[in-house]
Amino acid sequence: MIEGLPERIHCLGAGGAGMLPLAIYLSEAGHRVTAEDDALSEEGRALLEASGVKLEAFASEAGVGIVYSSAISASNAARRFVEASGGLCLRRGECLALVAKGKRLIAVAGSHGKTTTCGMLIDILAQCRVEFSYLLGAQFDGLPPSRFANSEILVAEIDESDGTIEGFCPEVTVVLNVDHDHHSRYATEEDYFAAFQGLVLRTTGKVFVEDSLRARLAASAKVPVVGLGEDGEVQLSRKDSGSSWTELSLRGASELASVSINRSGRMNAVDAAFALLAAEAIGATVRAGLRIEFTPVKRRQRCWYNSPAVQVFEDYAHHPREIDAVLESLGEKSGWQTVVVFQAHRYSRTRELKAEFAKSLASCEELVLLDVYAASEEPLAGGSGQDLYEECRRLNNRVIFISEVVDPVMTLAARAKQGPLRIVFLGAGRGDRVAKRLSEELASLDPRWGKVNRALATVSSFSTAIRADEPLANKTTMRVGGRAERYFEPESLAQLLAVLKACHTAGIEVRPLGRGSNLVVSDDGVSGLVIRLSHPYWSRFELLGEGRARLGAGMRIKALCGQAAKEGLEGFEFLEGIPGSLGGVLRMNAGAMGGWVFDVVESVRYVTLAGQILEAQKGDLEFGYRFCRELETAIAIDAVFVSKRCGGVQSEIRRTIDTYQNKRKESQPREPSAGCIFKNPDGDSAGRLIDELGLKGAVVGGAEISPVHGNFIINRGGASSSDVIELVKFARKVARERKGVDLHPEVLLFGSSWEEALK
Repeated sequence: MIEGLPERIHCLGAGGAGMLPLAIYLSEAGHRVTAEDDALSEEGRALLEASGVKLEAFASEAGVGIVYSSAISASNAARRFVEASGGLCLRRGECLALVAKGKRLIAVAGSHGKTTTCGMLIDILAQCRVEFSYLLGAQFDGLPPSRFANSEILVAEIDESDGTIEGFCPEVTVVLNVDHDHHSRYATEEDYFAAFQGLVLRTTGKVFVEDSLRARLAASAKVPVVGLGEDGEVQLSRKDSGSSWTELSLRGASELASVSINRSGRMNAVDAAFALLAAEAIGATVRAGLRIEFTPVKRRQRCWYNSPAVQVFEDYAHHPREIDAVLESLGEKSGWQTVVVFQAHRYSRTRELKAEFAKSLASCEELVLLDVYAASEEPLAGGSGQDLYEECRRLNNRVIFISEVVDPVMTLAARAKQGPLRIVFLGAGRGDRVAKRLSEELASLDPRWGKVNRALATVSSFSTAIRADEPLANKTTMRVGGRAERYFEPESLAQLLAVLKACHTAGIEVRPLGRGSNLVVSDDGVSGLVIRLSHPYWSRFELLGEGRARLGAGMRIKALCGQAAKEGLEGFEFLEGIPGSLGGVLRMNAGAMGGWVFDVVESVRYVTLAGQILEAQKGDLEFGYRFCRELETAIAIDAVFVSKRCGGVQSEIRRTIDTYQNKRKESQPREPSAGCIFKNPDGDSAGRLIDELGLKGAVVGGAEISPVHGNFIINRGGASSSDVIELVKFARKVARERKGVDLHPEVLLFGSSWEEALK
């Protein structure tokens, strides 16, 4: 149990963003915890009950203590009873300070970004295998919002809004920013700044701050205060690393190269940099090249619905600086319009920041204002939703106001029918609830794909896109075929699993597509969902030692061979020139120059089309000429390859690769093709047989049996898959009639089957 707290604790307002994690933590720490909240969500109820918290009204009991949200008034009967009886009665922040007492506390503070940064820090420490406890000030989407562990290290975000920030003495403090807020408590900017200055003064180890604040905060500090910024002691550089991913590097007082995160935008990069610095300060070892998939935090750039025509996002941004950051991260989406729905938080904040809100929202294509979320405040003159509307109208004439008595869901659902549209809810009020109901309404209007769109949303970023009626011809080496009903390039394993599970539940067929080098797409197109692992996330090349490397399934074979040569790994050269990605090569057990890909494979990790991750050693897989049985109904994620010899000379490996390249150039056509069209008959070569039959140069439409290699059908320009199929039929018919040989297609007929096509 926590020293200084009674064994029996009752939590008032337990469904609040900060109270819920604290109630769970206290229960896990060994206290008997009961809780109540008039507006507790079903999700919050489940989390509390799962941690052993009993949901019931307060019952007077000797020795009971109360922990309450700052929103609970002094007139509350339970508060009055415990205070009158001399029992312990603490605000949430005061209780958190007792929890942190004697711990190696990493305090994440600031006006904006605390929850995001704290969540990032939790993920980083977990990935670095550090044992620690944590209390997030919100709910994760997939992890508990707090955890009690037998560790001295505690990660917590520290809230300044009610003054309880004064009770904390951290070892490591992060101050992300300081923008005057909570005006009802801090009348002046100086009063507000002093709250953070005091936290820095009480820090015992190290402080990390936005560089523009360093001079002021360091003036009275007793420990090093490190500034992060362009001219700070630590400089951050960032670059896009594929859709939704960013590569970060730190220079200066802290050196860290190429850490990749699944977030985009400047503020996300800064928050992640602060989290990395705090992790290192507490003793974590953050290695270069680390790739971090941050766990989504609810109400932080959360997606509720993601379809080819409508996306619904929601963020807690309720201060002008936060709004600016979200809109910057949102960016533009070609061909799409954006509607921003904003609900201001508290009358006092609205009154004081009205002009700043209007400026931040001025660039919105369409702006919908909801009534102010009071958060227990009484209305104030100049701070109403109507007042904000009038201020916004000065800078933006594309704004409407919807009062509290009007439900905006149907209005927004109707607007969504008018074309590709992003609807973005901002603010600390009821935006999440409205966004959820809107997503439910949109899903009901699309019975085939609605549930898939909602499932994908749970793991989507602003740039995650699923497309309808996507042309596939340009995604194949043959350059023929129709369109995909739905097409998706997942940016992470979480996204891949989400869509696979949703499609499996909905009975929608999923079709994996590699680089399209061993298939022909039907002219009629492809029903269901086509998935392609073309995002850089799937192209990892991780050295494991002793000549072993883990290779991502999306990696191009050409890039694989080049990287292996660079690392001095011999034995992969024969793969050079296979025009595909590793996933497709594994599925077909592709080979060349007398070798097969499974000759150099140790193990394969794959996911079934139902969304189950499996890993198998080569000896447990069933594979042979042009097949791997397990991957016929699964998608390879990555594989461990074993080199015949490590420490080879790069130039010598490159010479072998060049030799194989030249052989391919001499013996294979340069025109678009799908590679070898037929499997080799037993003891013979399909190319030799077709040459002997005199079929080279045969033409149907824009397709031709290559004059260079008889087992290639090439696209001379304007070919259709029907042209290719007719040539396949023709070659099979002649081979059977003249030689009594049945030629069987080696390439896949994507979206159909050869059995149907060859009837």
